[in-house]
Amino acid sequence: MVLIVTSFGATKNYPDPEMMRQTLAAFLGSLDAQTDKSFRLFVSCHDHPGPEFNRPWAEWHSIAVPGDDTFDKARIPVHFPSSAGEEVEYRVACSDGKLTDMGRKTFNSVIEAGRWAHRNGLREFWMLRMDSDDLLWRAMVEYLHLLQEPFRAVYNRKCHMIDYRLREMAVHDFPASTTVNALRYRLTVSGVFDLDWYYHCRDHTTFARTVREDNIPYLEKDFTLCIVTNSGNSISGRPEIDKEKNVQKIAITPALAERYGLDAYLSRA
Repeated sequence: MVLIVTSFGATKNYPDPEMMRQTLAAFLGSLDAQTDKSFRLFVSCHDHPGPEFNRPWAEWHSIAVPGDDTFDKARIPVHFPSSAGEEVEYRVACSDGKLTDMGRKTFNSVIEAGRWAHRNGLREFWMLRMDSDDLLWRAMVEYLHLLQEPFRAVYNRKCHMIDYRLREMAVHDFPASTTVNALRYRLTVSGVFDLDWYYHCRDHTTFARTVREDNIPYLEKDFTLCIVTNSGNSISGRPEIDKEKNVQKIAITPALAERYGLDAYLSRA
């Protein structure tokens, strides 16, 4: 099983609501297209974006404070549990900006994924982190399930990038590990992980370095991810492809469209 964790901002905070809906739909479409359906998605959010984004394999977990329609506050853990079976106590805090909000939601998604694994008796599984406006290689879940020991961590630095507005694509050489990375977890009967289950809550750029420092057998796999740029909604303020660093433009081929489930989006007028 692959447990995918991600975060989704309060809908009021997206400068371009239509592009937000399109990129979220494309993200879910790349999961719909997975060749191996043995996965589950955990999305932490404030408000749900609408029933058209529901999927049987997706769980939406709100950290909103009941009665706070502004979504300027959030319920966050008082401390992070040491095991998947431990009860979580929450406190109310201000959202404190998009980066803080995303980090807190990632923590929450990891907690919810671990609790789900414990409730369902999973003893070994992969946890994979994603941004909810990017696209996953359609064979990624299958690839992880086929990956043999000793590898317990997978990350990429070289990926694809797409600009929906300008309909352009590129190869992107990221200097560190990107936002898609995966770790194989093992869970004891009591719910304790044999690895730090908050790995995915750290800065994604440190993932490659950290697994090496912790002597976790790792594998670098290129082109598992397609990053969306120039959407107007990126937390990192990504620009047009021509203004991105370390990119080389390429043609959008049918094979690349199939790789990331792009056909539905690219067929739009």
